[in-house]
Amino acid sequence: MTHSGTMRALLITADSSLMVMFVNVLTELGIGARAGLADEEVSEELNRAQYEGIVVDFGTVSNAAVIMAAVRQSPSNKSAVLFAVATEVDHTEQALEARAHFLLRRPVETATIRQTLRAAYDLMLTERRSHFRSAVKIPVLLTRRALRISFECSTLNVSSNGIAVTSPFSLKLAEQVDIALFLPNGPAVHATGIVIWDDKHGRSGMHFHCRTPEMRQKLDSWLDLLFAASPGPRIDSSA
Repeated sequence: MTHSGTMRALLITADSSLMVMFVNVLTELGIGARAGLADEEVSEELNRAQYEGIVVDFGTVSNAAVIMAAVRQSPSNKSAVLFAVATEVDHTEQALEARAHFLLRRPVETATIRQTLRAAYDLMLTERRSHFRSAVKIPVLLTRRALRISFECSTLNVSSNGIAVTSPFSLKLAEQVDIALFLPNGPAVHATGIVIWDDKHGRSGMHFHCRTPEMRQKLDSWLDLLFAASPGPRIDSSA
């Protein structure tokens, strides 16, 4: 899944005033917001999209604890920073049991939301970095293990554990491949991968593991440079 350049938060609440306060502060910090989902849409959204932060309002959402559990089990959002808003004592207990990272108790004011989001900003940034995927074109040498065929292609995007490529061949799902990524200014990074999608029109995606810790560190250092140069705000979370 390709992730956009801007951090995003999902707001799950039926409290319109709370929603407006969160959206205003998120916008102020340069964080995108998705809000106003019906209960039946939440699970689909968690499967469809990736968020760095998720706000669950235990005071207005009847199945808040269930939603928190669903977030923890979501492949795309299980590491998102979780914010819980509580009204009653039992809501607070439920939120703590669900392992919310941050807890806000009603009445909630804009200043409290701003302080909380600033405190959480670095955690959300770390989460974004963990699934950062750069749309960069570099040469790749792929070897199809079963066929013992090697060929050159180019990346469409690169992350710390996956790539999408343009290829002269269609690849088979679950096919094992050896990968050599030719990063700028240095020897190739070698990895072992498996094909996870192929559109039959010259584009394929694969998950991979670098062969040595040194190669993983080299790839991550290069991605860190790209991440630092990517669009998006940076704030001093201690301010």
